[in-house]
Amino acid sequence: PRRASVWNSGPRPRSLQTPRARACKMGASMSQVASAASPRCLHYASIEADQKLWEQVPLFQCLPPSVLPELSACSRWVHFEPGQVIITQGEEGDAFFIIKDGVARVEVDGAQVSTLAAGDYFGEASLLHDEPRAATITAFTSLEALRITRAQFALLGLHERLHFPKREKINKRHRMLASGAAGVKLEAADDAHKAFRTVRQSVRAEAPQAPKVQACKVQAEALGGILCDRLHIWAFLFMPLGLLCSYMGWGAGPTFLANFLAIVPLAAILGQATEALSSHTGQLIGGLLNATFGNAVEMIMCVQAVKAGLISVVQGNLLGSVLSNLLLVLGMAIFASGVVRKSQAFNAKGAAANMTCQLVASISICLPTCFSSMSDSITVQDELTISRVCSLFLIAVYVMFLLFMLKTHADLFEDAEDESEADEGELSPTLATLLLVGCTVAVAACSEGLVSTIEEVSEHYGLSQAFIGVILLPIVGNAAE
Repeated sequence: PRRASVWNSGPRPRSLQTPRARACKMGASMSQVASAASPRCLHYASIEADQKLWEQVPLFQCLPPSVLPELSACSRWVHFEPGQVIITQGEEGDAFFIIKDGVARVEVDGAQVSTLAAGDYFGEASLLHDEPRAATITAFTSLEALRITRAQFALLGLHERLHFPKREKINKRHRMLASGAAGVKLEAADDAHKAFRTVRQSVRAEAPQAPKVQACKVQAEALGGILCDRLHIWAFLFMPLGLLCSYMGWGAGPTFLANFLAIVPLAAILGQATEALSSHTGQLIGGLLNATFGNAVEMIMCVQAVKAGLISVVQGNLLGSVLSNLLLVLGMAIFASGVVRKSQAFNAKGAAANMTCQLVASISICLPTCFSSMSDSITVQDELTISRVCSLFLIAVYVMFLLFMLKTHADLFEDAEDESEADEGELSPTLATLLLVGCTVAVAACSEGLVSTIEEVSEHYGLSQAFIGVILLPIVGNAAE
């Protein structure tokens, strides 16, 4: 492998001169020089330039610095002209590509599905799984990339050193709250991206409209994909059972359990409906929808508990929601990530902003209790005043945080990975809204049946209301996550 750059000031032997160099020496024109060099002519890249590219691509940031020179030594620059096919669907894969500059379009079965830009990569599936190429990649603009062959890919052990995420649609809820809210607009993209989007929109405008029957079929398939999920489908069993138990008076225990098990899949469906609706809205509205309806289950149960006079359950539910998100959801995410990969990268600045809000919320919860214990002369009305001031303060902080995350400092929450657009098979705004409203009504009905039995369950089964509020109810809203 190449270990250094060697410079020779003397003339290069004719046998080693490239077609471009020979054409220049003979006084050929620039067009002749360009035609003399093959568009796929490979040449070694400088180690310094390669290393800068490796450090900029998130895929390679997990590698130790000592491996980067080996990558540079085994890789070669490759150049493609606009319209040139890089890889073809169905052919045997023999190389892996990382784009340095330019834009490429991805086609599956002749249909455009996405685009690739600087920092993106392709061709890894054929090398990892020894499968034919799954798509056709064509250079849309003049494109430069680094090419690693199958033998070099295996020699460096990139199968084990790199983590290649599955090329599937990213969860839109986190995309909207993270990289989707980064404020990246069409006019801020480079000229190649704007040109490609303009061409794609014009082609779509000229294409014949799909029949209504086909559109209905697509919507039915999208709705069926949500409702027939192996977790979501249990809602159709436990929701009628919970409502029937409440109506027939079959006892507090069965009613509580059936409604508890019904809300878990309903919360997951509610999240899916919110994601589908937010994908059709702007960044700010989508972020508000996800942030609000993401906690709809907890809010509905708190309202039902307040109406029933279960103040201790409400207090426990609020505290349990904080602990559940901080310990259960985060802990399961860290554990699951540690099972499949050696190290996990995350957005440190975005996490720091979230944890700061978490700290403010924790202090605000503790403040009324600390205030009431300072003196015996403090009345209940004084405690309520402090509590309400803290509540208003938290609402103001929440609004300012949304403005900070979605508007003024959205770049801090931008995800490092590219997330391709996948508009096919999505619910329409009308259907997503209907699903969201229907699911919210179902959650409200089940939560009413659940909350109405808390006192009896606490008395007959030995479960304290504090345990139900702090442990059980927060699990209902966070189990899906």
